[in-house]
Amino acid sequence: MNYMIIKSGRYIFLFVALFIFSCDTYTTSFKKRAERAAEAEGNIVVGIVENSTSPSLFLYGVRLAVKEINQKGGILGRKIETVVYDDMGNLSEGQKIANKLAKNNDVIAVVGHNSSEVAASVSITYEETGIVFISYAATAPDLTLYSELTFRNIPDDEEIGRQEADFAHKTGFKKTVVFYERDSAHKRLAEIFYTQAEVKGIRIVTTLSYFEWENDFRSVISMMKKEYEFDSVFIAGTVPSAVKLIKQMRGMGVDVPILGGSGLDSPELWTIAGRASEGTVVPTVFNPEYPRRQTLNFVEQFESEFGFTPDTWAAQGYDAISVLGSAIEESGSSVPMVVGTTLRFLENREGVTGSYSFTPQGDITGKEIFFKKMHKGHFVFLKSEQNEDMISVSDYVEDLTLCVPAEGRIPTIDPGLSGETLSIEVIEQLFLALTDFDPKTYQPVPELALSWTVSADGMTYQFQMREDAMWTDGSNVTAHDVVWAIQRNIRPETKSPYVYMLYILENAEEINSGTLRDMTKLGVRAIDDYTVEFRLRHVAHFPAILTLGVYRPLPRLTVERHKEKWTDLKNIETNGPYMPVLWKKGVVMVLRKNPDYYEAEKVSIPEIRYYVIEQSSLGLAMYENNELDVIGGSFLRLPLTAIPRIMANPALSREYSAEPLFCTYAYGFNTKLPPVDNPLVRKAVSAAIDRQLMTEVITGGGEEPATTFARPPVFGAVDPKEGVGISFAPHQAREWLSQAGYPDGRGFPEITLLYNVSETHSKIAEAVRVSLKHYLNIEIRLHEATWDEYVALLNDRSARPHIFRFGWCADYPDASNFLNDQFHPFKSANYVGWENQEFAELMDKAARETDPDQRKAFYKRAEQILCEEQSAVVPIYFERGHSLVKPRVKGWSHMAMGGQHIRDWYFDGK
Repeated sequence: MNYMIIKSGRYIFLFVALFIFSCDTYTTSFKKRAERAAEAEGNIVVGIVENSTSPSLFLYGVRLAVKEINQKGGILGRKIETVVYDDMGNLSEGQKIANKLAKNNDVIAVVGHNSSEVAASVSITYEETGIVFISYAATAPDLTLYSELTFRNIPDDEEIGRQEADFAHKTGFKKTVVFYERDSAHKRLAEIFYTQAEVKGIRIVTTLSYFEWENDFRSVISMMKKEYEFDSVFIAGTVPSAVKLIKQMRGMGVDVPILGGSGLDSPELWTIAGRASEGTVVPTVFNPEYPRRQTLNFVEQFESEFGFTPDTWAAQGYDAISVLGSAIEESGSSVPMVVGTTLRFLENREGVTGSYSFTPQGDITGKEIFFKKMHKGHFVFLKSEQNEDMISVSDYVEDLTLCVPAEGRIPTIDPGLSGETLSIEVIEQLFLALTDFDPKTYQPVPELALSWTVSADGMTYQFQMREDAMWTDGSNVTAHDVVWAIQRNIRPETKSPYVYMLYILENAEEINSGTLRDMTKLGVRAIDDYTVEFRLRHVAHFPAILTLGVYRPLPRLTVERHKEKWTDLKNIETNGPYMPVLWKKGVVMVLRKNPDYYEAEKVSIPEIRYYVIEQSSLGLAMYENNELDVIGGSFLRLPLTAIPRIMANPALSREYSAEPLFCTYAYGFNTKLPPVDNPLVRKAVSAAIDRQLMTEVITGGGEEPATTFARPPVFGAVDPKEGVGISFAPHQAREWLSQAGYPDGRGFPEITLLYNVSETHSKIAEAVRVSLKHYLNIEIRLHEATWDEYVALLNDRSARPHIFRFGWCADYPDASNFLNDQFHPFKSANYVGWENQEFAELMDKAARETDPDQRKAFYKRAEQILCEEQSAVVPIYFERGHSLVKPRVKGWSHMAMGGQHIRDWYFDGK
């Protein structure tokens, strides 16, 4: 147990005992109970009081805690014995029970009384007769005022009301109607919400109240609809009356969001209101899926014992008994005053509902409040309430968490603004596309789409979408979301780096350039809510490119409301198998399973952590220290120099795999910057690099030397046997350099080669530097940059150096992705900065061509221009994916395109 008290149990006991037995202010019953507890050797007797009118699993949680404690030998060698009563939420009945318990001098503590009104009344009896009282659900702030033995293990209304108002503000409440049940506790919660909501700019249009016994709310609902304009409702009440209110509101056409208090945290919400309760949001202190070891162990044990999942009140009852037992154990005494004093100094208690501390007044601090909504008969937790501050960067549940390395800072998780490997990898986990790639064939298969049809000329596609895909705010993903996202990404002001991928659509290029402003002319439209149609300019590589971020649907209202901040964790809505809960940029991103994902039951791994690690050697060390589950592939590359050691290690070699990637490792030239603006200089550099030697000596992992850019076997890639490109030819290299005006390198200025931090990148760059010095007698300055600096320099035309590392991994299996999408002078990012007209025409022809052989011919000629005649890029080798995967990770297969399918992975034994 992780808590502290100011003195040891022995000194607290002596101090309190002297205080009790010398003070006349305590009742005879108080003293007798203390004396009896001090001398007792039998069972520790605890009163348990439920409320059957508010059905919950409270008693089940209590029973489990008592059983576990007793099976371990009890506390101080004594078992816990419970006496159980039902106050039915009634003040009179509650007081009768309190009196019965007070007359039983063996009772040292009571856990129960969920009603604030009842709890406040009976607490006086317990205080006067020396019984420790812990309420698991009473939230009225005055419960613990002036008390010595009264506690609660739930936040009070001050905290709950504040957080509910904060949630309402974040959700977009503007004009709210407040209902409350007519008792002091619910009135107080309504007042707190009212005050805090108005501070946050929410206007409370009216406050209405009702009695607990009321059943018919139609007249007040009718009046409310007629006299007030509102966009939301807050209800401070309990079942069943508050639930009947909700049911009647929905039945009378009130369809605004409803936020309830903790009194609605009950399955009775659905039992009574049925579909009318759909979308109702309530606060809670317990999330059974929260990835904490204590929480998940409790859920597992509870389900094993009883056959169903615990609710909030089961967890609260379990925690109340557990914390009571801990206080007795720590103090070494069952004397109520000693136990109570110990509780007041308890800090950082790790319970099944989270970590919390008690205050000297008997309240708790630090316990997290979650929000959940009713959805199809079950509560689902809202991602926006996964408190970022409560998530540790380094402390996590190992057997629930997949840890992987990211080679640099994740630039963005906006699908429309993504373009590099890290962002694409994370976006695959967060956002769905109409199509996905089959892991075995890399052919497009349905994802959001159920099916599609294509016109006879191949120029019009219609996709029928599934209707059970949802955003994390509970709204459906529709064809309108697809259309709006594409329209947003094609706008020039969006500055989407992959906007050219949309040019396949009718009129897309004209709209992006500003020559056409009528967005209705864009080749995409929603036929209905779940049918989207694409009209194409040409037919090549469609529908494979629908996997790209620029085609993925976006949550329109969220993007429009928050603009560039829509991907902040407090704002973002996702629809994929995971959702982000922590993003410390440059350090770690944490994703957790999305309960709203349409196949959530098939997602086995609850949490993914992407740790930013730029050094491959550090990543490998962390893997060997069991701090990472996977390294290599599309994550942080393995240091290739370590592969011989890996293969020689019996354990590591079994975890190692290698397979071809659809990736090319290359260098690009800034063709605008002298002296590499001269094609002869570029050709000389290319011919002076011994690719075969590099792949044998430096990489050593089966990489294939490359002289062309498109990586076989993608469609249109040139077979290396055809001899296209520039091979290692040092004599020819010197001749070309001489023809450029630099015989034997004389007069050649120093040039810069840029690459990002990596042992492999560093070794290859050094080998190139040595080769160019040896064969051409020219000097190269190596610039090793962090990932952020590297990306910034590439994107800044004025700062882009002479030569830069420029690899590419396919987004879809077509040479167009390597050639057109990277080097088209006018329709791509064009990092090399060239303006070759023939290359541009070849790419445009290939895009329109339907004859596969003719398309291949266009691509071959384009490779000759790119890698040979103009040598705008220097291919080095075709990559292989070297990976280490821990044995516990099952279902793993490396996706060479589009991001990993972590949704299909699972842990051994899970």
